[in-house]
Amino acid sequence: MVVANRTAEARLTVRSPQRSEMRWLMAVAAAFLVVHIVAVMIWGRVAASEATAPVQATISPLCD
Repeated sequence: MVVANRTAEARLTVRSPQRSEMRWLMAVAAAFLVVHIVAVMIWGRVAASEATAPVQATISPLCD
């Protein structure tokens, strides 16, 4: 009975680092997604403002 209890405790200590590593990976993945979602939102706003901005002449009248 004592041996069975020790093996159960050993299994719990072995699985604990795996769980903490999984939490760490999930936090990194969530941060990755948040950063990319914010980047897409910023890029979308810039693209929308460029679409509504007046187009400037590419050749200056002074070049003639």
